[in-house]
Amino acid sequence: MEQQFSAEEIAQAVDSPLVSYLGTGSFGETWRVQRADRDAAYKIIYRDDAGSERLRREIQSYRRVASVNVVRLDDALPLQIGSRRCAALVFEYIDGGDLARAIGESRPSRDQLSNLASGLLSGLSALHGAELLHRDLKPANIALRGGDYSHPVILDLGLAKLLDVESITRYPQSIGTPLYMAPEQLEGNRAMRASDLWAVGAVLYEAATGFHPFWSAGESVTLEDFVERLKTQPEIPEQIAPGIANLITRFLSHAIHRRGTVEKAITRIKGD
Repeated sequence: MEQQFSAEEIAQAVDSPLVSYLGTGSFGETWRVQRADRDAAYKIIYRDDAGSERLRREIQSYRRVASVNVVRLDDALPLQIGSRRCAALVFEYIDGGDLARAIGESRPSRDQLSNLASGLLSGLSALHGAELLHRDLKPANIALRGGDYSHPVILDLGLAKLLDVESITRYPQSIGTPLYMAPEQLEGNRAMRASDLWAVGAVLYEAATGFHPFWSAGESVTLEDFVERLKTQPEIPEQIAPGIANLITRFLSHAIHRRGTVEKAITRIKGD
């Protein structure tokens, strides 16, 4: 998607001249809004029927999540942007860019990769402990505090659920966000905790190698063919530490039960 709003429109809507465009995702675009008392990221939802009152009720669940590895979600509110009335989710602003940008620039050290894994699992543990799933974990949905691989922060807290997005079977046949979704999600079945672990496996593999485990940049592939690829695990390069390599192998298992749990994975990392 392309940017739909200008800086002037956003500044008027949020009543602050200090706004900057951060990017556009599946559900809308994100802007940084700076005030004397707060530095925030506003996720502007494109859907006109995304009622802010319902969103405000829903985010009460996310306020139970307290983790340095999960972005703080503060509010949901209506915004009049030009002639459009939109809902906005207000998050803490995290300086440092996202994992997608970092992957394009450099590879993490062994310690950084281990810390990245630990941080993502810690964040998921907090979400799962609050009976919440993410469903759409990917490099663009992971911020890095200070731009450091060792300090990941999970973004877009289950927006697929918050916004009642259609089943994955409704996605176009070309691969986009589904690159990081577990086989069961791509097959149209419900997501589960193990589905989030699959995404962590794909993210860690890409962070370590610079490449997606099942897809090459610029490649055209149908959803059906992509799902078939997921039945065969990728080779894990030797430069990845054995403990993290084992974790990636487990998480990228087509058999859901082999992925284990967040708690077991955290224990394995601490034991290395």
